[in-house]
Amino acid sequence: MRNWFPICQGGVALAAIVAEACSLVGCMSYGESVVYRLYETNADRCSQNETDACVAMLQSSCDAPARLCTDYVPTFQEQASKQLSKQCRANDEAACQALDAVACDRGDTSVCDRLGDRYAKLYASCQQDNASDCESLSLSVWPKKQTDVADNACKSGDSIACRVVSSSASALKVNVDKNAQFAMF
Repeated sequence: MRNWFPICQGGVALAAIVAEACSLVGCMSYGESVVYRLYETNADRCSQNETDACVAMLQSSCDAPARLCTDYVPTFQEQASKQLSKQCRANDEAACQALDAVACDRGDTSVCDRLGDRYAKLYASCQQDNASDCESLSLSVWPKKQTDVADNACKSGDSIACRVVSSSASALKVNVDKNAQFAMF
């Protein structure tokens, strides 16, 4: 019978080199790589002026003690914030509304009140068959609290609220809690 050790010895050495390289540069697990790609997709869309993707980035959370959450996500979110701010300064109303939605989600009650009033006015106008206000209502980015209310109204058969909910779901929000476990494959 042949001695298999000399054949495997090269493979073991290669595995040791790969393991050492990953420990030095911080390779991501398969699970982290998947989440990273989701963030990266939204970041790419955000950089192409897709406001909903920027908001999804800012409304996402990544709290796990993983390199993904400590190194990459904050950078993606900072880029999204800068992109929206730049667009808002250039008088892009959608970007300004998006920044307001994020501010509301983070607890700014005066902004929440203002957005709530705007939503109510657009909703009432849409009920009166004002097509442009219906479009504004469904194309605007709303705070999570407002979309949750719209989701409940949609489940009760409110077609206007359903338009708001369906348009707010066009970009994927990714939330990784602090107890997340990423599988190694």
